[in-house]
Amino acid sequence: MTETQRESRTKRSPRSSVRVSKVEACGFRGVPGELEIDFKSGDEGRPRSAIVFGENGSGKSSLVDAIEWACQGSVGRSRTMKGTGGPSLINLATPEPRCSVRATLTDGQVIERRAQIDDNGNISTSGSAPPQIFRRAPMSLKRADILRFLDTPSTKRGSLFIDHALSDEATAPLSGLLTSEQSAVAEERNEVKRKRREAAAKLAVLLGVSPPPREADDISMMVSRDVYKGFQASERSRIRLPRPIEEIVREVEYLGDRVRQLNKDAKRLQLPSSATTERLLAMQGLLGEVGDWLTEAFLSVTRAQHVARVQPIFGRLSEVSLEIEVQLTSGVIATPQQVFSEAYQDLIALQYFLAVARAAGEQGQAQVLILDDVLQSVDATIRVAVMEQVVRDFREWQLLITVHDRLWRRQLRDIFQRAGHPVIGVEIRRWDFNGGPHAVSNDSQPEGALWAALEGSDPYTVCGVAGRLLEQICDILSWKIPTSVTRRREDAYTLGDTWPGIFRKLKATSCASTLASVDRWVHLRNIAGAHYNEWAEGVTWTEVEAFGYSVLEFYSQVHCDSCRQWVERQGNRLACRCDKIEVRLS
Repeated sequence: MTETQRESRTKRSPRSSVRVSKVEACGFRGVPGELEIDFKSGDEGRPRSAIVFGENGSGKSSLVDAIEWACQGSVGRSRTMKGTGGPSLINLATPEPRCSVRATLTDGQVIERRAQIDDNGNISTSGSAPPQIFRRAPMSLKRADILRFLDTPSTKRGSLFIDHALSDEATAPLSGLLTSEQSAVAEERNEVKRKRREAAAKLAVLLGVSPPPREADDISMMVSRDVYKGFQASERSRIRLPRPIEEIVREVEYLGDRVRQLNKDAKRLQLPSSATTERLLAMQGLLGEVGDWLTEAFLSVTRAQHVARVQPIFGRLSEVSLEIEVQLTSGVIATPQQVFSEAYQDLIALQYFLAVARAAGEQGQAQVLILDDVLQSVDATIRVAVMEQVVRDFREWQLLITVHDRLWRRQLRDIFQRAGHPVIGVEIRRWDFNGGPHAVSNDSQPEGALWAALEGSDPYTVCGVAGRLLEQICDILSWKIPTSVTRRREDAYTLGDTWPGIFRKLKATSCASTLASVDRWVHLRNIAGAHYNEWAEGVTWTEVEAFGYSVLEFYSQVHCDSCRQWVERQGNRLACRCDKIEVRLS
């Protein structure tokens, strides 16, 4: 590799500040009608990360797929949904055989993309070209990507990323550019080159040459210098070689002749080898040089003391080969399949995709990352640690995460809150074939539902919503302050578990009067808000209002609207991060 190529590979573009502000979809995938989600929130109206919650099949993936199709012209790595479109892009229940998506970015760009089917069944797409800032690496990760990464032979694994430019210049995808005959020649040439390298490595061991040569010219130089001692080809027949060396030399020479013949075939077929080489060098700079972060990330989650390094190696076995080597502290080098459980293999695949995305962000790609229900399938014992790592190492990124499990959604919210990473919630509440998903977006301000309930006239609704808000406040404060709570399976605490500890901890603070009021009416949560009780019929609206407003007052004293953080212990006091809210200790 030349010095110019090295400089090109290590050159860094300025980090992009572009985020996705809003996405709109019509007739797209699981959306037969129209769907719009705004990610802006807070006083500044900045786009935030989002946790998209919905049951399986509710349409949450359609929402993030719309973002990816707009920004990158593809959905995952599905060949049926690349730039030429495919039946799965267009919803079957939409009135017209067409779909469209629109993504609004913070730099003012509005990206629109459309697909339609004509009367003859032909599919065409039109609209904006993917912005340059989204062309380096995939922005979305799904469970299927992890499985495909693990199942794809290492000789072809790099092809999972090859549809992206991986460089500053906009280049056409390589897939689909080769005819079947060109592909056959390219694959055979890669295989023959691999066999020649292996044979040359065996010969180097016998000759005591280290490191073994890999390139054609270096292999020929080793044969001429170390086998034939500089004799010309016409004189080599007079030299008697040891049989083991002679056999390997013949194999190396045969394979070299075969490569030369395949090079002629490639030239005859006009195989775009030079352009491919430049493209693959760009891939090497992104796919093969993330070992430091990958190792640190893996060890941070697993604490595996027997592992020294996890290293990706690109292009050693073929032009698009991608190997993952695990170096143990004993010096042994193995594959993940040889030394790790399936859970750890999944983890390495997941972290490798994250490492590539992170490297692309360092090189100028927009720092937007979609994790489509991928963490749900990661082993439960390590997924919290993985997500803590993601929120920490992707702190400045816009993270869009879909989940279908309520407990995991709650854990995710806690992780974001602990890290001070602003996040909104998007909930897909129901889905039907003709109407599609019904999404509700909120900015994680839970008191809004209680204010709305108090404007109504149903005391049971107010008691139920106030009880849920109080339960959330106590659950968060129980570890923010913290208080003593008897541990339960999966930490599934109720208000009865957390409220007594919160009351005891804060009854001698500036919140004392509010706590007394809440404690006076907290029984309404069970009497009228959670269970049927005959005597609940006698609850007055005055009592219900007192309970609701007391909970809202308590919320305002422990949660800051400015920094969107809860109070937590800071030395000898309780305060939010911006110090606007403080609970004075007596």
